[in-house]
Amino acid sequence: MNECLAESDLRELSQTMLADFERRVASIPQDLCAPFHSEAMKLEVELLSIYKMVTLCVRKEQDLDRVASYWDLMVNICDQTSRHLLKLVQQHPHCGADWYHDRVLDLRNKCHRLQQMHS
Repeated sequence: MNECLAESDLRELSQTMLADFERRVASIPQDLCAPFHSEAMKLEVELLSIYKMVTLCVRKEQDLDRVASYWDLMVNICDQTSRHLLKLVQQHPHCGADWYHDRVLDLRNKCHRLQQMHS
């Protein structure tokens, strides 16, 4: 039996991650860039932590459909994260969060390729 987190647990982790990000960003004064940059970096680190959990889960999984499902979930988590970062980039284009947005898209594309490979 695979002892990894269930997909619902990973979804819950990602929703909490994004809600916390939104809450923290909302409290930052509009005229400061460093905190926005810091929050984008923190969000990327949290996303990469979820990615690492998924990687560990699929490594132990025998069912290719479940592997593809985990990667599909990761694509969706990246999509949601991307939307939150894009909103930050659009609201504060001079703060440099676009670099993080691009990195999330790179991770999303990698996960999508892995999902397709296991489908």
